[in-house]
Amino acid sequence: MAAALAEYGRAGWAAFTLDGVARRAGVGKAALYRRWPTKERLLADAIAEHARPPTAADTGSLRGDTRALAAALLDHFLAPSGWVTLRVAVDATTGMETFVDLQEGLVRAHRDGMAGMVRRAVERGELAPDTDTAPFSEALYGTVLVHALTMGPDQRERAREHVDEHAFPLADFVLAPLVGGAGKVSGGRAGAVGGGGHR
Repeated sequence: MAAALAEYGRAGWAAFTLDGVARRAGVGKAALYRRWPTKERLLADAIAEHARPPTAADTGSLRGDTRALAAALLDHFLAPSGWVTLRVAVDATTGMETFVDLQEGLVRAHRDGMAGMVRRAVERGELAPDTDTAPFSEALYGTVLVHALTMGPDQRERAREHVDEHAFPLADFVLAPLVGGAGKVSGGRAGAVGGGGHR
């Protein structure tokens, strides 16, 4: 299935074929066709197993959870599996049922993970029960995604080696308005969101 993700991430849906996946995996086409009669089924199974977005870890604090999730999201977007989720989002805009369903599943997984993180924060008394966290969830996801998209190939490799240095300031920036902070970035390699490039 890793070969299917790599092929889809490289070529997109229009050029994605079972033949191409078989060549990349070094297996016979017949073996693939017996298990996955259509390329839609193969891609759906591959994404379900290998390309789902990370969920929030329980570190004991909202700040720790947010930082951990930002780091996991950035690592995800810098990896081949992350580019697959982006392609799914783009292909879903065509209205194809396969991609609409896949995108809904990916979004649901992200929202469920965020809901768990927020629930723990409410239980710890870090957030009021009626806090509207939807903008926070979308801002964290979007900020990390944009940060990843602005990197060149060499920057992406270096960032994966120092993912916390990139992700933690982004997490602090997004979290600050929710907890009453001033939104000041606390150092690290990532500057203000939307800034000119990466350190």
